[in-house]
Amino acid sequence: MTEETSVMSSNKRRKIDVSPQKPRLSAFAARQALKSKTGSPQSPARQNESCTTSIINGPEDPVGSVLEIAVPTNSPILLDHATTQNGINFGLDTNPSLAEGSPTTSYESRAGSSDVLLRRPAVSLSSFKPTKGNVKDIGASSFRLKLAPGERLVIVGQYELSVMAGRITLMGATLHPSKTAHQVFAASSHSLPVLRCLSTDVDSAEIVLRNCKTGLEGLEKLSPLFGRLWSSQPGPFGADYEDVVPMSQNSTFRILFSSKLDLQSSYLQPLVSPPEWNLLLSKLSEPADKRRIIMICGPKSSGKSTFTKLLCNRLLSEATPNKAPSQGIALLDLDPGQPEYSPPGQLALLHVQSLNFGAPFSHPIPCGKSKIIRAHFIASTSPSSDPGLYMTCALDLFSHYRAMGSAVCDCPLVINTPGWVFGTGLEILVDMIGRGKPTEVIYMSQDGPPEVVATLREATVSAQFLTLPSQVSEYTTRTAAHLRTMQAMSYFHLSSDNTEVLRWGGKPLTSIPPWEVRYSGEDPGILGVMCYGEQPPPELLAETINGSLVAVIVIDDMSAIPGRDNDQEEGYVGSPTQEEHFDAEIRVLDHSHEPRQFEEPRILSTPAEQIPYFNPANSITLDPRYSHSIGIALVRGIDVRGRRIQLLTPIAPNVIEKVHELGKKIVLVSGKLDTPGWAYTEELNMKISQDKAAEKLSIRTAESEEDELNMDDEDAEDNEDPETAREIDRQRNAGDGYQDAPWIERLDGSKGRGIGSRVWRVRRDLGRVGDGGD
Repeated sequence: MTEETSVMSSNKRRKIDVSPQKPRLSAFAARQALKSKTGSPQSPARQNESCTTSIINGPEDPVGSVLEIAVPTNSPILLDHATTQNGINFGLDTNPSLAEGSPTTSYESRAGSSDVLLRRPAVSLSSFKPTKGNVKDIGASSFRLKLAPGERLVIVGQYELSVMAGRITLMGATLHPSKTAHQVFAASSHSLPVLRCLSTDVDSAEIVLRNCKTGLEGLEKLSPLFGRLWSSQPGPFGADYEDVVPMSQNSTFRILFSSKLDLQSSYLQPLVSPPEWNLLLSKLSEPADKRRIIMICGPKSSGKSTFTKLLCNRLLSEATPNKAPSQGIALLDLDPGQPEYSPPGQLALLHVQSLNFGAPFSHPIPCGKSKIIRAHFIASTSPSSDPGLYMTCALDLFSHYRAMGSAVCDCPLVINTPGWVFGTGLEILVDMIGRGKPTEVIYMSQDGPPEVVATLREATVSAQFLTLPSQVSEYTTRTAAHLRTMQAMSYFHLSSDNTEVLRWGGKPLTSIPPWEVRYSGEDPGILGVMCYGEQPPPELLAETINGSLVAVIVIDDMSAIPGRDNDQEEGYVGSPTQEEHFDAEIRVLDHSHEPRQFEEPRILSTPAEQIPYFNPANSITLDPRYSHSIGIALVRGIDVRGRRIQLLTPIAPNVIEKVHELGKKIVLVSGKLDTPGWAYTEELNMKISQDKAAEKLSIRTAESEEDELNMDDEDAEDNEDPETAREIDRQRNAGDGYQDAPWIERLDGSKGRGIGSRVWRVRRDLGRVGDGGD
C-alpha cells in the first residue's frame, strides 16, 4: 500500500431522491397518534432490503421532505431541485415523536404535527448552585468547583475533568484526587452523565472543568446527524449566573440546571441507574474467589450497553490510593450493530484500561492504554446474516482470551451480546453459555419473554442467573441506523497520527488523498477480493464494491482460505501452531469436516478490471482461527489502467507496514454493511453550511451598515471594509452549487428521469365516512 496524492472520481453513481412534499395528517391519523401515547412503542423505520434509507426532517424544516438514498446497480445520483431550497435535513431536532421507540408509527412520525406533540415536564438536573464561594475562574476557560456532599452536576458538551480533593462518582466510576484529566463526551443524543459528590461523604469534593476541543464538533458541517449534540448556549453557567461567572463565547460545555432552559435541553435526560443495577454493580465489584466471566444479554434497547459501560468503569475504578492499580478488564464485544470500540460489523476482544465517559462514536477505536487484542469482521450489522460465521468468530475471540500468554488472560471478562434472543439467536446464547462457562449471566429484562428466560436459566447450570429491569430511553433523538452512521463517520474522520488522544478532521472524505493499492502485477498489495453473503458475478464486482465499505483482513495462515493448502503459497510466513495454546474445551470446531469440492480457479480475474476475485461459485468465508480484521475502508475508486484500487481508511500506516514486514497477505471483504450514503453527501452538506455562514455574514454586515445611514456618501465610501466584502464573496463562491461533488449528479425537473419515475402516493382517507371513517 502506498499513499498517493491523486484523487480519482468514481464511476459508481448513487441516487438521492428528495420528495418536496410532506403527507398531510388526516383527522383519523391525528386521533390515532394522540391515542397511541399510552400504547407500546413500535419498531422504528429502518433500511429495507434494497438499501434505501428514509430520513425524516425535524421541526426546523416545515416542508418535511424525505431523503432517500438508493443503490441500484447502474444509476447516477439524482438530486431534486427541492434540495437546493430546503437543504438536506436529516431531522435531528430533539423531537420525541421522531425518536426510535416512540409510541407513534413511522408514517405518523413523518406527518406528526405540533398539535399532538407531548411536552415533557420540566425536571431539575443539577442541584449544584454556583456562588462566588464554590466557583473560581482559574483562567484558560477552566473553572474550579467545590461540591458539597449530595450535590450533583449534569453537563452537556465536551470537557476535561480533574479531581483535586475528595471523591466523586461518574458513570459507575469512583474518581479520587489525581493528576489525570478525564475526557468526557456528554452528547445530547445519549443520556447525560451525572457527576455526583456522594451524600455519605463528610468532606466536599473539588474538581476542575476545562474546555476540550477534539475536532469531533466539526463533523456537524458534514452531517446534520452531528448537529445540536453539544452546548448550544454561550458560557458554561448560562445567563442566570452571569454575576458569578461572566458569559464566555468559547466554552465547549454547559452546566444544565433545569430542562426549561431552552428547546434543546427540554429533551435532555440524565443517566439514571436503577437501584437494582447499583446493588448488582456493587456486588460484582467485590473480590471473588475465581476470575469472573460476566455475560450480559437481553432484548434490544434494554440497556445492555449502558450496564456494560457502568460495570467496566466500576471494575476499573476499584483501585484506591491504598491499593495496587487495576490491571484492566477484558471486554468481549459481540454486538456488531452497536459496538463500543469498533466500526459497525466487527466483533472484538479488547483490553480496557481507560475509563469510558462518552458515547461509542466518541471512541470508534480504543485509545490511551486500551487496546484491541483481536477482531473479526462478519460483514453485517446482525448475526442473523450468517449465524455460523458469527459463532465461529465469537468462539475464536474467547479462545484468545483463555490462551496462555494472552494480555487479558488474568483479567475479569465482560461479554456484551446483541439483542437477538429468539430462535437461532437464543441457540447462540445457549451455546456460548455452554462453551464459555460464565460465572454470572445477566438478563436485562424482568418482563421475559418467559420461554427465553426459562431456556437461559436452564443453560446456566454452573453459573448464577440474574435478571435486571430494562432501561428504555423514551426521548431518544437518534435511531439505531443513525448511531451506526455516526459511528462510521467518526471512524473514517479519525486522525491516525496518534491513538493516545483521539482527534478528528472536519474535511469531507472526497478531499482526502486515498491509498492506492496495486491489485495485480508484481508484489500486489492484496491477495484478492471476497464477498460474504450475496455473490455478484465477476463482471459486476467493480460496480458492487465501488463506493462501498470493505473490511481489511490479514491472513495469518493460508489455512484461513478453505480448500487452499499451505504449500500453495511458497515462502509464506504464518502461525499454524497458535491453536495449540487454546483451551481444548472451547476450541473452535472445524466446520469443514466433510469433503467439499471447490470450483476452479479458486481466484479468478474480473473481465474488464482484472481484479483478483475469490470464485463466487465456492461461496466461502475466511476461517477466523487463521485471520483477523484490522479495520474497514471505503472504496474511493478503481483505476483500471493503473490496476489500482483507491481506498480511504483511518488505519495507521505503521499497521500496514508491519503486516508486509511479516510477509502476510491482505484480503478485502465486502458484505452487507449499511450503504455509506453519508460519504456521498458530506461535500454537499459542507457547501450548504458555507452558504449559511456567508448568508449570516451578509446579514451582520447589512446590520452594521444601517448604523452608518446618517453618514455622508463620501464618508460611507471611505469607511467600507474591503476585507468583509472579500470574505462574503469567498464563502459564497465556496458553496455556489453541487456541480463539483463526486458520486452526485444534479437533475432539475424531469431531466434524466424515465417515465413513471415519480413516486406514487396513496391517499389514506379514501372511502372514509365523516371525521375518521368507520
